[in-house]
Amino acid sequence: MKRSLIVPLLLVAGLAAACTDDGERHSPLPAGAPPSAGESLLPVPSPSLPPPVNTDGCQGLITAGQVQKSTGLAVRPGTGDGAAAVAQYGQAVRSLGLSARARMCPFGNPAGDQVTVVALTFPDAGQAQRLWTTIASLEAVGGVGEAALSDRSKTLLARRGKAIVAVYLVAGAAPDADHLPQLRSVADAALSKA
Repeated sequence: MKRSLIVPLLLVAGLAAACTDDGERHSPLPAGAPPSAGESLLPVPSPSLPPPVNTDGCQGLITAGQVQKSTGLAVRPGTGDGAAAVAQYGQAVRSLGLSARARMCPFGNPAGDQVTVVALTFPDAGQAQRLWTTIASLEAVGGVGEAALSDRSKTLLARRGKAIVAVYLVAGAAPDADHLPQLRSVADAALSKA
């Protein structure tokens, strides 16, 4: 910044400070030399990374113990910004003209086993049904909720009342095996709290 511009800017800042009527609370501007022509007015970036974000998007929907019991997989809760991930589901639902409370629970282990449970709870069963009718390409299966769709190995979607639960399971040892009983069991546990 040119020196000819710094002086008027400092005068304006000084006048603004002098014109405020904050009485005894008046705090003077810090004294210091104005930045030279080569210096930046931006703060120096921190040399360290910000702490990792770890928020709970699951909000009590299902526990690691319930998932372990349902699947036989020794999984732990995932870490990360679960609330941000949940927000994406909420935005997708709103883009369809619907509204829902979204919750997402990721679980996993070092062996490569992963289970993710997503629940959408709508204000009424009509909205849940409207979303349900948009789901295609999965086989209808019974045994959980009022209606369920699955590929029998990795994915199951179940609907009950005003809730839809999606379960995604990847078993590291046998990813393409028939995991329908485990998928049903996880979905049933989640539907009870959705």
